[in-house]
Amino acid sequence: MEVVRRTRQCCRTRKAEDQQAGRGAKQICLPLTRETYDRIWEDATAVRAEVEAAAQRFPELWPPGIAQGFRLTGRLPESEKLPGIRLRQLRLRTGDVYTLRPSFVLPYLAGITDDVDYPLRLLAWGVPAWLVAEGFGHNAQYWDRLVERLGRNSVVGTTVRDPQQLPKHLTADEHHTDWVRPQRLCGPHRRRGMRAGGRPDGVGG
Repeated sequence: MEVVRRTRQCCRTRKAEDQQAGRGAKQICLPLTRETYDRIWEDATAVRAEVEAAAQRFPELWPPGIAQGFRLTGRLPESEKLPGIRLRQLRLRTGDVYTLRPSFVLPYLAGITDDVDYPLRLLAWGVPAWLVAEGFGHNAQYWDRLVERLGRNSVVGTTVRDPQQLPKHLTADEHHTDWVRPQRLCGPHRRRGMRAGGRPDGVGG
């Protein structure tokens, strides 16, 4: 019996403007304390007031269409990982749907910020993950994943509210390399400092 080979159709003449745009971020982190969350989260009017105030205070952190209006479209089921936590949904006039997450909850509902604050500081000072797990619960893999997720935020995409506070040296990096000659490796492992931007005297780096 011959197996029918399944192939995926593709159009090599497809125009660039016809390609599907990326989804982008569909979750909005709303600045809220646990006390405020417990007080207003069940009240759609109070949540709407919080969203409007936050969008007015930090417009650069919200979708462009938020100023044209939005409506709250309900709540998601209660989290199995974090009992008592339910995210809300927000729909813009453009049809885009976003999820509202209170700021005291970690992304992916991985935990509560106050609960992981001290353990993460211990990990930053070299305490083994298995030892942190013995004192604060979960397992070593859980704490390793939390540390790895700290690097998911892009420094390049960070919102800058006050350009005057930017350093004169925009960025610096360190590249690891080996001195290589044709047909052979020469010398030990090296580090080479790289800098982008300009010096304070205006001379390019």
